[in-house]
Amino acid sequence: MQGKPLLSALRRDRQLYLLALPGIMFFLIFKYVPMWGIIISFQNYSPFLGFWNSEWVGLEHFQRFFSNPDFWLLFRNTMAINLLNLLFFFPLPIILALLLNEVRNQFFKKSLQSIVYLPHFLSWVIIAGITILILSPRNGVMNQILLGLGYEKERVGYQPSYFIRIFKKAEGLTPGQYRDGAESFSTIDSF
Repeated sequence: MQGKPLLSALRRDRQLYLLALPGIMFFLIFKYVPMWGIIISFQNYSPFLGFWNSEWVGLEHFQRFFSNPDFWLLFRNTMAINLLNLLFFFPLPIILALLLNEVRNQFFKKSLQSIVYLPHFLSWVIIAGITILILSPRNGVMNQILLGLGYEKERVGYQPSYFIRIFKKAEGLTPGQYRDGAESFSTIDSF
């Protein structure tokens, strides 16, 4: 008896279910099917044997990772990078968007916006190459500036002490999104 009301509801609302079908298929294909990869963490996985024939080791990999002497160092570094990301790189696109919103010269505004967007459309290989060219200890632009200011050459891109975030490619898209939202508000001189 329970099946009949369900079937009648399915028949009655079939157009809504057809409308929801692409979204359901998206989540099934791109969110749930890749979850099979989690099995690898519980196996001594070999690509030649596949998922089903690789030796099952249970929590062995997790025990080895958590008992590793470097675990707390890795954990601390991960937390530090995420905290620094939240403190500095979360508000940065919002601040940049608000500053861009106040620029009156449209040519300068659009040029600056294009420069900020540019890294988002370039490959990571190109970004890495540009970064290496800028930070090169031998002929990099950064060292040329340092030499021009009277300082000695530095190995800026090759020292862990300089590594917080030299370049963040993903920042390119978000300031424009925040700026578009900020443009709907009144500017400072309109108050």
